[in-house]
Amino acid sequence: MFDRLTTHLLDLVFPPFCQGCTREGSYLCLVCQNRINVPIHRCPVCNRNSPLGRVHEHCSSESTALSGLMVASEYRNPAVKNLIWHLKYNSVKAISETLATIMADFLVGSDLVDYFHDSLVIPVPMHEKRERFRGFNQAETLAKHLARNLHLEFSPALTKTKKTDRQVDLEKRERLENVKNVFSLTPHFNRQLLSGRSILLIDDVATTGATLNECAKVLNAHEPAEIWGLVVARN
Repeated sequence: MFDRLTTHLLDLVFPPFCQGCTREGSYLCLVCQNRINVPIHRCPVCNRNSPLGRVHEHCSSESTALSGLMVASEYRNPAVKNLIWHLKYNSVKAISETLATIMADFLVGSDLVDYFHDSLVIPVPMHEKRERFRGFNQAETLAKHLARNLHLEFSPALTKTKKTDRQVDLEKRERLENVKNVFSLTPHFNRQLLSGRSILLIDDVATTGATLNECAKVLNAHEPAEIWGLVVARN
């Protein structure tokens, strides 16, 4: 009830209109949704072209925990960029459902739904202080909607134990150090859920993939089959 009331009040202040063409009624109309393109996928380690963003065999190392990084849409698409902005910085939580649809459409369009049919959907966690300030963790809301849309299992398996600087404000080397050893498994999480499972690790935007890889390192210690990052866009 509280969420419905909050959504109603927010609609009065920030009524839904398409972030691509300004048509009123939804945050992304069907016409603009159909104009969203999937970018060329690149290996998150070397940034060279790679099918679905899989880590090249010669790029794999002990420090690389991700199997690959999948990107659902082009960040330079104005509608996508606006949607992400309003979700993160204007706290329009309802937009997470629209962005999760883009992610689900990507998996469907890439014929990956069957491949990930038994996957565990895990969001990149946010530090509790930042989450209280924002009111929600956008990666978690995206992951919940995605899991519901594709009938997958959702689990907030990770927690962030240390407040860090914003990744967007840092250079590549600083980003790697900023997120090092700041994630752990959520207390009382059933670690057996990870063993032999494919993992979809969800965030809104990736740049270097450092945050996703650090999360994957924690999960990788419990022997999942694969860990794939999935983001709305890569900046």
